[in-house]
Amino acid sequence: MSVATWVKELLKGLDSQVDENAKKTIMAACGEKCPFTHLTDSRLMEIRNKSESEREFLANLCNEWRLRNEKGQHFVVFDQCYCPLVNEDLKGASKTLCYCTEGNLKHKFRLALGREVEVETQKTILRGHDECRFLIKVGNV
Repeated sequence: MSVATWVKELLKGLDSQVDENAKKTIMAACGEKCPFTHLTDSRLMEIRNKSESEREFLANLCNEWRLRNEKGQHFVVFDQCYCPLVNEDLKGASKTLCYCTEGNLKHKFRLALGREVEVETQKTILRGHDECRFLIKVGNV
C-alpha cells in the first residue's frame, strides 16, 4: 500500500468518525508542522527580517511567494494541489486535507506577524475548484 492510499484511508476514517470542527482542529495542528511546505519558516523569516514594516513584508511576500494583494485583501493562491501525500492521484482524496494547508498558513502568518491571523479557505482543488485560494485576514496595514 502506498503512502497516498494510506493517507486517503486515514482521512476517510476521520471523515466518518469526527465532526467538522474536530477535523479542522486536528488537521490545522498537523499543518503547523507540515514537512512539505513551499515556504520554510527560515525563508519566511528572511523575508520578514529584510522588511522594515508589516506592509513592506506583505509586499515582499507578494513578490517572492504565492501571496496576492487584490484590492487590499491578501490571498494565498495555489494553481494546483501541491500536497505530495495526495497530488499524484487526487481521485478520492478528502477535502479535510485542506484544513492542513489552512493550519500551515495560520502558523506562517502568526510567526511572521507576531500575532494571530485568521485564514479563510475560499476554494480548493479537492473541493472541485480550479485553484486553492485562502484569504489571509491581516487587518489594516
